[in-house]
Amino acid sequence: MTARRAAWLVLLAALAGTPRPSAAGTEEFSTFDVESQEEDDESLIDHLLTRPPRAWRDEWERSPQALRSSQGCLTSGQWFIDTQLKLRAPLGDRARFGFELIQDESDRESFLYTDFTFRFPTAWGTPGAMFRPLFDKSRQDFGVFWEAGDDTADAHLLAMFVFEDTFNNLWAFRQTRVGEASEPYERHPYEPSLSFRVRRPDWRIEALGRWLTPSRKRLADPDRTSTLWGALGTGAFEATALGLGWELRGGTKQAASTEQPVDLSTGDSRDMRRQWWVETVLRRRMNARVEAEARWLYQGRTQSIAAPEGPRGLNAIDRVIQAEATIDIARGWAARVGGLYDRIGVDQSGVVPAFSYGSRTESRAYVGLSARFGRVSVHGVEGMELDPEPYEVWLIHDKAFLHLQTTF
Repeated sequence: MTARRAAWLVLLAALAGTPRPSAAGTEEFSTFDVESQEEDDESLIDHLLTRPPRAWRDEWERSPQALRSSQGCLTSGQWFIDTQLKLRAPLGDRARFGFELIQDESDRESFLYTDFTFRFPTAWGTPGAMFRPLFDKSRQDFGVFWEAGDDTADAHLLAMFVFEDTFNNLWAFRQTRVGEASEPYERHPYEPSLSFRVRRPDWRIEALGRWLTPSRKRLADPDRTSTLWGALGTGAFEATALGLGWELRGGTKQAASTEQPVDLSTGDSRDMRRQWWVETVLRRRMNARVEAEARWLYQGRTQSIAAPEGPRGLNAIDRVIQAEATIDIARGWAARVGGLYDRIGVDQSGVVPAFSYGSRTESRAYVGLSARFGRVSVHGVEGMELDPEPYEVWLIHDKAFLHLQTTF
């Protein structure tokens, strides 16, 4: 295989969502779940409406200090939260200190990271280090990285290697406890990752890859072992041609875990879950005040659990069509109107299948309003369900979502 062909294969494999180049952790994969998304019969639609407005992206990426948060209703008892905060400060003449907060809580995964970073620019790029404190000392992470280009620039490359759960019997004379229990690693996890982004006036490309190496942990009371492994790949390509805006994006995320008594008296409850998606977008400026957009998204979700928790399996496919228009009302104000249709196919196996609403169609109309007050941008969306629900609702079933972004 020629080097050029290999490069194209890597590029096509990477064209798979919007990367988040920050360091990940075991929590991102251990909490990742597919079955739980069936508790919200409109889960994918909800996740689409909790994406930050695209018009805010450039300000976020080019600002070294900014905050953004997207929140909304998933179910009557679940609230979606996706909050990111990034801050920078000088650390001497050239070195820089950074702080980044990432809060991601939804029916897909749940974790909260507060990362401290230290960057030391040189003529050959910027080496640095990251430290992530957590209440359980054994779960704290330490990472080293090298980057080319500033993360607010048009071109940026970041290579990182994270020592997961650093103080859990790694470089320690005794194993650090997890809560009140002892959970030493027999095989320690690490997480290498690579991300890049290139922005040009008429095109843009970005990709991210992460790999959580297989780990094995000894759990006490009762005596058992657990394992965890995970992988993530995302990317996107955008271009402007023929008077249209074109986008291709997608991704894949998977994780596998087991838990089994040391004496092998039962099965290992192997839990394998995977979610992948491909998305295309077509965008056109109709006139000076109106922009129209059409989206098609195909998503696959699988999860299988072995005995004794299983055996059971879930396979689901989402096929989403979305159309919307954004209308500039006045300076700093814009309205949004659109509709979503999701055809969901669900197939389950096992004696006691996971909860699911089964194969179904979900459709929704929505309206939104954006406003800017000084440096603060706010966007609200109100969605109205257009199909009968399998549960009791009062009058019209609506769901609201709120986005906020500011720079400092």
